[in-house]
Amino acid sequence: MCGSVGGINIADPLDFSGVKKRDEAKAAERRAAATEAARQGRISSNVSQINSAFANRQPQYDALGGALRERLNNDLTRQRGVATRQSKFALAKSGLTGGSAAIDAGRTLAREGQEGVLEAERRARAGVADLMSKDEQTRTQLISLAQSGNDIGNASAQAAAAARANLTGSDNLVNGLGEVFGNTAQTYRAQQDAAARRRGLSEASTYAKAFSRG
Repeated sequence: MCGSVGGINIADPLDFSGVKKRDEAKAAERRAAATEAARQGRISSNVSQINSAFANRQPQYDALGGALRERLNNDLTRQRGVATRQSKFALAKSGLTGGSAAIDAGRTLAREGQEGVLEAERRARAGVADLMSKDEQTRTQLISLAQSGNDIGNASAQAAAAARANLTGSDNLVNGLGEVFGNTAQTYRAQQDAAARRRGLSEASTYAKAFSRG
């Protein structure tokens, strides 16, 4: 039987050697050690699952880069077709087909097209780099959360879902090249504006003549 003297607990008076109390303390230590071992085991398992979810992502990085390149180059091809038609139309309307102006226009079109190719590659690589950065940030955050010892549920499922979300976000990041053939388009618009002004002057002249005859 245990008692206390002056508020201080004393061992069972029959346990003169304190063996029972030492055994209880050791048992408590073993339970605490087992609990900590289990916690560390969960942490190690969660970290391993998280790392596995983001391992071997290179094929997905390569696939994303390929998809972005295809999308951007398709946009470039479309814009090149429009710019080529506009350039030919502008030259024909101005009576400059076959002359030095046509040569200059062709050079401008080719230069802008080459710049578009380089920009498509730059943006495709930027999209892949964005995904890699997001993956590393997500992996680090999940591992930090796991190492805090909190219950994060199914670590593998959470990491896989985050990896998919990152991939979707980076894929949607790059939609197009913007206006690649700006100089060619500007020339075309200038020709259209000039033609509109000529039509306006012609109509004004015709109206003025008719009015003067009246």
